[in-house]
Amino acid sequence: MDWEIISPAQILYLVAVGFYLFFFALFLRYIYWKWYATKHYWRKRIPLSCEKVKKLAAAKKMSIPFFTIMVPARNEADVIANTIEHLASLNYPKDSYEILIVTDEKEILEKKEDDLSPTTMDVVEAKIQEFAGRKDVPQLRHCTVPYDFDGRYKGSRRGQSIPSTKGRALNYALEFVDPRTQICAFYDAESHPEQDVLLYIAWSWLHDPRERIWQGPVFQVRNFYHLGFITKVAALYQALSHELYLPILMKKLPFVGGTNLFIDRSLLERIGGYDHRALTEDLELGVRAYLKTGVWAEYFPYYSTEQTPSTLYAYFRQRLRWGSGHLQVCEKFRNAFHYPWEKRGPILYNLHWKGEGEWLLYQGAVLIPLTILILGMNGGLDPSIIPYQYRVVLHYLVLVYYAFTFYAYFHFRRLMAPVSLWQRIIGALQLLALPIASFFLPLPYTFASILKALNRQPRGWVKTPRTKEATR
Repeated sequence: MDWEIISPAQILYLVAVGFYLFFFALFLRYIYWKWYATKHYWRKRIPLSCEKVKKLAAAKKMSIPFFTIMVPARNEADVIANTIEHLASLNYPKDSYEILIVTDEKEILEKKEDDLSPTTMDVVEAKIQEFAGRKDVPQLRHCTVPYDFDGRYKGSRRGQSIPSTKGRALNYALEFVDPRTQICAFYDAESHPEQDVLLYIAWSWLHDPRERIWQGPVFQVRNFYHLGFITKVAALYQALSHELYLPILMKKLPFVGGTNLFIDRSLLERIGGYDHRALTEDLELGVRAYLKTGVWAEYFPYYSTEQTPSTLYAYFRQRLRWGSGHLQVCEKFRNAFHYPWEKRGPILYNLHWKGEGEWLLYQGAVLIPLTILILGMNGGLDPSIIPYQYRVVLHYLVLVYYAFTFYAYFHFRRLMAPVSLWQRIIGALQLLALPIASFFLPLPYTFASILKALNRQPRGWVKTPRTKEATR
């Protein structure tokens, strides 16, 4: 080939192919992540039972830990009853854990007079009365955050309305946990964790009873068939990320999520609870716990199923808050000079790379096919520089993306709420819109970076709407 007569259109095509292969290679990391997560976590799960955990505790001359499961729930009447029932059915001695539902007084204050639907408080109080007449259920308790609570751990009432955040609600609830509590667990109002999760955490703690933080994966696929095609793809890849990539990410960042989270009670009190002003109070807590005490969050292989926002608008708003909260955490600890740079520097580096760095990279990844399409339609690319048979191979690489997406669908299908056969078929066929969906997935995070640069980032915590589920 005479390289001296290569046209600009041919050079552009080679550049486009180079980027295409680069991002395909990044996609293939899923294979490594799957091998790593399976080998080091998922295959190491052992059969557990209450008797086995009690036997270990007796051998250690200890008692099994008492858990308080805390569930913040504002405007969650549609889902909270199912969540309470699920949490009450966990495989753990019922006298060794409690469920504490945390509601918000503002739900009552903001309710319209002609609205006859039950509030979250109504549903919870009804379940408390029901539980009083049932055997083999844990203690169910309820506390309501006053409208004027300032949000701080061991805070006070101010006589004026204070913005609601998840961190604010949890700080208030920490004052109400059972005195016996050794480990606090945190779940969202629609969380359905695996049945043996408390047994696993107890087993882990009995082997190493120091102050610890455990973070498990969250698979937001339960309402899959109620999602649009963009949020369907988002749900599958979020679940894959938590199952396969989160174990690797948590080697570099003390990542803490807001649900399927367990924290030693004494540690939580020692670091002063949650930052009630944080948009992502969970990530902030994980970083602060490490910088203040040296405790690094650990991944554990027991999942919880949840919902993905059912509309594109709700999805965008939730992810925008996550992205803005991530940037907020970066800014907070960049200026936290009271922590030594030797600990703070590597955390900040990884926060920025796993935040803005990767968001920019992935936004570029989805823009490249669009750029190639536009250039190709306008004669800006000349593919003749590459032999035809190789171009065919490049075209068929897209099937790898589809194959992996459908693998994810069938892998997580058992966790999706049951629907008719026709709905399952339609739901699966919508995954064929993968290229279009992929373009939109990084947008909320990119937009968060843009708003941050313009100093227009969201400053208030936004609640995620739920999909109503059948009551059990």
